[in-house]
Amino acid sequence: MKINYKKAAKLITLLVSSILIATVSAQSYRFLYIKGSVSISQTGLKWVKGDEGGSYVTITISGSTVQPSISVSNGTTSVFNHTLYIQNLDASPHDIVINITTAANSTYYESNGFNLTIYNNSTGALIDSLNVLTTDSYSGTIGASAVWHVSFEIATKTDSTGGSDNFDVQFRYE
Repeated sequence: MKINYKKAAKLITLLVSSILIATVSAQSYRFLYIKGSVSISQTGLKWVKGDEGGSYVTITISGSTVQPSISVSNGTTSVFNHTLYIQNLDASPHDIVINITTAANSTYYESNGFNLTIYNNSTGALIDSLNVLTTDSYSGTIGASAVWHVSFEIATKTDSTGGSDNFDVQFRYE
């Protein structure tokens, strides 16, 4: 068999050129980039623990959830002011809806004997008083940078025999 070196050289040159072109074409990339930043600030409403209530009220705050643990005696009326605040961190008002989602057990309390009363902290004006023995609700607006304080007013029956009770309240805002 006779090899034509001239044709073989052309074929090898053509093959090497094709491989180089394919390699260069396959590795031709163009790039787009994002170089951003995120600033995080606390906005909206937040719970703030007050300083009143002594050993009768323990307030635990975890993010958007507050857990008040209140200790009262039977046959007494107890009012706990300034144990809990809700603060608007924004320079704009928020529409707010407050719902008693799980009512307290009325067998422990006098008629209308468990109220969650909310006041404007700077003016002392009454915002609303919610009966925790029902699925009561409130709808209104918390002003820009406003602070409200929450008061727990509890009147237990004389014949209440010890035990514990639970209630749930939802604060929804826009």
